[in-house]
Amino acid sequence: MKFFIFLFLLTSFSINAKEVLIEKGLKSVPIIHQGEVVNIQRNQDRSHEIMKFYQGTWRGKIQPLFPFGTYPVETVAELEVIEYINDISHGDEQVLIIDARPQSATIITGMIPTSIRVDNNQLRALSSRNQTLTLFGVNSGITGYDYTNAKILVIYCNGFWCGKSPKMIRKLIALGYPPELLKYYRGGMQAWRSVGLTTV
Repeated sequence: MKFFIFLFLLTSFSINAKEVLIEKGLKSVPIIHQGEVVNIQRNQDRSHEIMKFYQGTWRGKIQPLFPFGTYPVETVAELEVIEYINDISHGDEQVLIIDARPQSATIITGMIPTSIRVDNNQLRALSSRNQTLTLFGVNSGITGYDYTNAKILVIYCNGFWCGKSPKMIRKLIALGYPPELLKYYRGGMQAWRSVGLTTV
């Protein structure tokens, strides 16, 4: 009997000690966030559960996988977002991760490392729109916007039921932003948190 108890405890310990990986052979990705080293990894606590904020199933309207019609906006998932974050961390200034949620949501859930918050309201009024587009690498002039140096934007919101990032992408396309430079992270913060990835 003692042998079986010992075997059970040994098995339980080895199961609990097993690392939670991002993908096969990859536990973490060290990146630079606001001058500090941050390891993007999944939560290693095997009893960890998704946060209460995302447990309700009643929110929003389910967004299509490709909600932008014929425009070549790529829909991305966690591994692609991590690659973009890694690029940013290693000095790629042509990529931005955009959190399209209001500040209240970012306070509750945190943000994806290296992301910056840009509210849809910042694209409404001309003065804030021009300031935001300048951040995106776009020059504004008398004849309109020059997208020659426009950055790749990886845009997310709360999840596949949230319409804030699709709304922002549609607005940017309407303003002439090259759709091939727009990336839609459909899973958003809910998917990011559901697999226990690092937030800031």
